[in-house]
This record gives sequence, structure tokens and C-alpha cells, in this order.
Amino acid sequence: MEENKKTGKQIILHIVLLAAIILIAVISIYRLYEWNKGTPLDADTEDVDPSQFDIETLDMIIPMDASLLEGREDDGETTILCLGNNPFADDHGNTGLAAMIASKTNATVYDCSFPDSSAACKYPIYNPQYTKDHFNFYYVVECFRNNEFTAISSIANDEADPRYAESVEVMKTVDMDKVDIIVIMYDSTDYNMGTPSDNPDNPYDVTAFTGGLRTTINNIKSTWPYIRVFVMSPTYAQYMDEDGELHNGTITDLGNGTLNHYLVKEADAVMDCGVSFVDNYYGTINEDNYQEYMKDHMRYNEAGREKLAERIADIINNKMGTVSSTTSK
Repeated sequence: MEENKKTGKQIILHIVLLAAIILIAVISIYRLYEWNKGTPLDADTEDVDPSQFDIETLDMIIPMDASLLEGREDDGETTILCLGNNPFADDHGNTGLAAMIASKTNATVYDCSFPDSSAACKYPIYNPQYTKDHFNFYYVVECFRNNEFTAISSIANDEADPRYAESVEVMKTVDMDKVDIIVIMYDSTDYNMGTPSDNPDNPYDVTAFTGGLRTTINNIKSTWPYIRVFVMSPTYAQYMDEDGELHNGTITDLGNGTLNHYLVKEADAVMDCGVSFVDNYYGTINEDNYQEYMKDHMRYNEAGREKLAERIADIINNKMGTVSSTTSK
């Protein structure tokens, strides 16, 4: 009899516990449901600008090793050399990107960009049948390294577009001993042309986007180790096909990856070289705001150039630094 009472009490206790568990579960589900419905905000959010919130970027600003500046006389003037393609070359005047950088940094700026040129070369060895390779990143820097402008000048003079010859004339006036900073920016041209983003078997293949960058940046560093290098990435852009249809670069793979795939590969290559990377794809002109800053699927209007100039000028003015490569004993 006593055993039956004990068993009955255990059953009741189990039922009570089960009921409590079910009640807790019901309350939790109800609260989760109410939370998922959300609570209406009292504030008016129609005028909230999403650009005011922080966006994760791939920026990597590398301070200069102070030992590389030893023995270099400071002339009291900041001199910047701009290399790249259309972001600079679309306007060589007062409303151009180079002029805006000069204004915002109070620096002397040389614009040696070439329209529609690319970071990669078309051929691994110079092919005289394709003279436009001379305007691509690798060969432009080789002209500076060798202080030889005869060939590029002759080729530029044969171009109908006067901007080629204008840039060569500027190149001839640059004293690389006085250059403090090189700013490099190539837009989505390499992606649009179907240039391979990289060559896994040869990271220094100049016919690949990252190979052209990696090889040329290392050449800059070995020749002028005291120069700070900033690589500005392409911004968001679209691809225009043969029928004039536009395609979102973020999701359109032309055979070698999407445009943001090129961005990631570029960031990796630049960081491998130990120079600074400025992510314009997420940090400056992106898929949310491009209509305000671009005049077509890949080129910038004056407001776009202004925004790009503000981005790099802020880094040059406020975020450059030096570090010592030696440690005290």
C-alpha cells in the first residue's frame, strides 16, 4: 500500500514537471513570435542615410619603415605621382581626380595616366604589333625606371586621342628622387576585357591582373624604396555586353570571376607586396550609391571623382605613419 502511494506521488510529480516544461516552451515560442514580428519604431526612418553607418572594407594602410627614409632629404613638399587609367585620364583638368587630390592634400601631383590602359599586359614579352601595351602599368613604370621615354612618346604621338601624348609629356617632367607617394588606380577595365585575375602557377605573370600589379609594385619598391605606394581598387561597376545590355559586376562572371573576385585578388596581391590598399568597392562607390557618382556603367562624374579624391586625401593627410624596423636591446 505504501509502495502504491509512493508511485502515485512520483507520477503526479512527473506530470507537474512535464506541464511546467510545456508551459515554459509555449511562453518561449510566444515571445519569440512577438520578437520576430518586430516593434514599430517611433522615429521616422525615411530620411535615414544608410551610408552614415560603417561598412566593412578591405582597407590595409601600411606605415612606412622609417629606415627606408634614412638619408633622404625632406624638401618640405609632398610630391605625388598618379598612375592608372580612366579615373585619372577622363579629366586631366581642374575637375580631374589628380587635381582634386592636389587641392585636398596641398601636394604637387603629376598625372601620368593613360585612357583605357590596364594593370595587366596583353603579351608576356613586348610585341611591337601591339604598341598599346606600352601604356599599361608595367611598361609605364619601366619608362620611369630606365628614364627612357622615346618609344612611348613616339607611340603616343600616333594616337588620335591627345591625352596619350599629354601624359607622356608629364612623365618627362617627373623627378623620381622627389616623389614621396605613388597613387595607383585602375578601374574595371581588366575585368571587362576578360583578363585573368591571376595565374596560380605564376603569381608574377604580367598578363594576369594581379601578376601585372605584383611585378610592377615590386619593381617600384626595389627602385625607389622610399616612396609610399597606395593602390586604390576599382569601385562597383557594371559590364556592358555586345548588345549594350548592362550586367551587375558583383554577380557577373566573364570567365575569370566576378568584379569583387578581382577586388579580393587585388587586395591579396597588394598586401603581399607590403604596400597600402584602399578598398573603393565597398568603401567609396558601391552598389547602393553608384548612380549618384557614375556617368555610365564604369566611369565617374565629377561628384564621383570628388568622392574618390576625398577618400585618398583623408588617408594621406591623416593616416600615414612610420614605424621603426629596429628594436632596442
